[in-house]
Amino acid sequence: MIMKRLLVAIVTAGSLLGVTVSTQQPPPQQQEEFVPIDQLPPQDQLPAAPLLIAAYSFVVLALFAYVLSVARRLSVVQRELDRLQADTRRGRT
Repeated sequence: MIMKRLLVAIVTAGSLLGVTVSTQQPPPQQQEEFVPIDQLPPQDQLPAAPLLIAAYSFVVLALFAYVLSVARRLSVVQRELDRLQADTRRGRT
């Protein structure tokens, strides 16, 4: 009985949420014909090259930072491994 009420409440809430979301969105504007970018107003023009360069720069810098972070952590592990090997050699002799 409780599961049935819970299911009804979830379906009702989902349908109400769907109705409110669909009523809040404005209808999309349809473009009638092709307009070249050089004929668009300046606020509608979006140059792709600076955005593409910025995106690639961000990815390259993030990848470089990640590799640098892994290299630092790996060097710490390597130093600790060398120390442990030296300790085990001293302990055996």
